Amino acid sequence: MDKCPKCGGVLTEGEIRFASDSEMPSPMNYMAGIPRGGAPSVYPTSTSCPYWEEKTGRRTGFIIKSEEKKTLKINAYRCTLCGYIEMYTSDKHEKR
Repeated sequence: MDKCPKCGGVLTEGEIRFASDSEMPSPMNYMAGIPRGGAPSVYPTSTSCPYWEEKTGRRTGFIIKSEEKKTLKINAYRCTLCGYIEMYTSDKHEKR
């Protein structure tokens, strides 16, 4: 995939990420919920990537059967000219 289907510009591969709302204090500055060493440090944030999940049609499990699901990574491409974003997934790039 090289050209944008909208304007013919160049597509570059990237990832869509979501910032997590949950932030954890650094364990070095907090012990048992009590602040140590003055003002708290900047809390690190985590990000997550979206993924595609689909049912495979098979049921798995020994005693309790449940529907098997397949999880796939979403590949995204952005046009450097118009900013259009296309998303694709395939069985070749399974998320583990």
